[in-house]
Amino acid sequence: MHKLFQPIQLKEDSKSKVELFCRQWDDEVPTSIQTSGSTGKPKVITFIKAKLIVSAQKTIAFFDLQENTNALLCLSPDSIGGKMMLVRALVGNYPLYITEPSLDPFEHIIVPLDFVALVPTQVAHILKNPSSLSKLKSVRNILIGGAEIPLELSEQLLSHGIRAYQSYGMTETVSHVALREIGKETAYQALPGIHFSTTSDNCLTIHYPELNTQAIQTTDCVELLNKHAFLWKGRTDFVINSGAKKIHPEELEQRLSPFITGRFFLSSIPHSLWGEALVLVTEEPNSLNKMDLALNFSSYEIPKFIQTVPMILTGSGKIQRKLTFEQTTSDAWQSL
Repeated sequence: MHKLFQPIQLKEDSKSKVELFCRQWDDEVPTSIQTSGSTGKPKVITFIKAKLIVSAQKTIAFFDLQENTNALLCLSPDSIGGKMMLVRALVGNYPLYITEPSLDPFEHIIVPLDFVALVPTQVAHILKNPSSLSKLKSVRNILIGGAEIPLELSEQLLSHGIRAYQSYGMTETVSHVALREIGKETAYQALPGIHFSTTSDNCLTIHYPELNTQAIQTTDCVELLNKHAFLWKGRTDFVINSGAKKIHPEELEQRLSPFITGRFFLSSIPHSLWGEALVLVTEEPNSLNKMDLALNFSSYEIPKFIQTVPMILTGSGKIQRKLTFEQTTSDAWQSL
């Protein structure tokens, strides 16, 4: 284990992964990272050490991480988010406390922290624990990534006076390329040296010459404000065409979140009338008020059916959004 790394109740498997990464880092062995698989089949991407350093330096500069920074790694060391926390500590030469990934990683933390990266699911659980919440409030730099943060969660962070940043990025871009301050900014702002354009169907194109001479094409639908800022709408591979109306489920989920309890996502199932019927998949039973929905949403934005099932998460904490064939043909769907 590197002298900068301080394990806290770390299991042997996770410890071995961190130690392997340290050996590969010292030997300058290219780093292989598997994508999350939240939208398709996972794939392995390999980066040389210099590319990881470029990304780390941008984050270090943005958050002004000094050698006296105390950081926490509570993500899987296999994920891009976890690996980049290791890299940032090595490049920034600051202590990194490493704990086993869990829903509430602050539970066993007793040292004051300056920097932490979390996924929205972890944030939601931390906010429910007064002790963990108190510790989160004292963290100077909070980075939230892996998935778009629900509106309700954003409002909770603001109500507690917690300043945090939502990241936009992916494995292919070696972590984030843009950030927005939660509750204060709706647009993502590019990190220095990065700019954006869009395709004819408004899919984001990332220009990151320090990382890749070729532009990186995404399937994210955005509203480009200028070459350094955009509003995120959702993924084009999730777009639902219901009754000739195109619906970006992730954007709609943000607006629906105040009306729904617990984790949820929107999807679609085949339908003889609409082609695709908008459906709501919830983790907790919900009794939705049809009048409230009718007052706040267009008719095509209101889910036609609902089903309550356990959420399946990827290794990086993202909800696995793709319905199984059994789910799409199931008679367990209830009309709203």
